[in-house]
Amino acid sequence: MRSDEVARALTAGDPCGAGSLAQQLQRETIAAINAGRIPAAFQEQLGSTVADLVSRIQCVPVEKEHDRGKHKNKHKKDGEGD
Repeated sequence: MRSDEVARALTAGDPCGAGSLAQQLQRETIAAINAGRIPAAFQEQLGSTVADLVSRIQCVPVEKEHDRGKHKNKHKKDGEGD
């Protein structure tokens, strides 16, 4: 199930992957509702719950270790800032 994949990605510390999976879940949910595969009594709650899940997942890319300080003095001319 897509929701289980979202949970596994979050547990593994991959919020960006989880966010992508949650957006896919949202698209699939909307498609299922539009196709009449979800009973009318559940459509609003299901759609709202999935939208809430998508909005709660924050993708903040982790800075890679080798990128830290890489461009620290990039714009300084020779002799400046020493």
